[in-house]
Amino acid sequence: MKNLSYWISKLLIPSLFALAGLFMLFTGLKPGKYQSALYVFSSFLMVAGSAVWILLVTGKLSMPWVRKYAALIFIPALIVMGGIVYSIRQSIRFEEIKVERENVIINRLLKIREAQLAYKEVKGEFANNFSALIDFLKNGKTFVVKVDGNIDDTLAVAQGRVKIDSIWVPILGLKYIETFPLDSLRYVPFALDPETRKPSGEEFLLEAGKLETPEGLEVPVFAASTNYGIFLEDLLKEYGKFSVDSVIQVGSMTEPTTNGSWRN
Repeated sequence: MKNLSYWISKLLIPSLFALAGLFMLFTGLKPGKYQSALYVFSSFLMVAGSAVWILLVTGKLSMPWVRKYAALIFIPALIVMGGIVYSIRQSIRFEEIKVERENVIINRLLKIREAQLAYKEVKGEFANNFSALIDFLKNGKTFVVKVDGNIDDTLAVAQGRVKIDSIWVPILGLKYIETFPLDSLRYVPFALDPETRKPSGEEFLLEAGKLETPEGLEVPVFAASTNYGIFLEDLLKEYGKFSVDSVIQVGSMTEPTTNGSWRN
């Protein structure tokens, strides 16, 4: 038992390093899970270094041999360490840029939602294409009530000194719509052509229709969405990441909500 504890204490750490290296090597070479060449090389050296370590503690290699070939062990160890640090820094940078881009996409989806709510307020339904939605924002009008006088003064209202008029005003005249990116509302930011590295003109998927509730009522619904891979494609190649087949969207075609998939 004492002898077993001794060998566990000697072999535990190098074995853990070996397992970590094998896991890295497996994920680096797995089809569809592309990693950088440095990542794969570092994981290979990590496995090799762990093997040398285990041979040393088990007495299969002698210290004179290690001293003689110290450089061959030390240099790969430095490469492994550098590769791991580089990989971690790359992953952190990738996540930072991903979050920045995701925030831009969310803001664009929120603009689409605002436009759709304005459209529904006038039309009673949501637009099912960007051409109709953008034309409404540019040329449409909405109904507002204009009050001339103090409507809370019942005497003034009774004497006819308060005038209430119903007027139509341009959509773009409303405060909440003035800063809309009309000409780019339909396009997914950061969507680039892989060959030319120029904007690909990829559009958000926009859907609209009606959903029947359990009470038998028909409720207008819409959904605007895009895939993460569309606005992260260049980053995926640059940082050696793989595409996540997931969607970010606002609204829903299966439930009466205008929330985003990020929940606001």
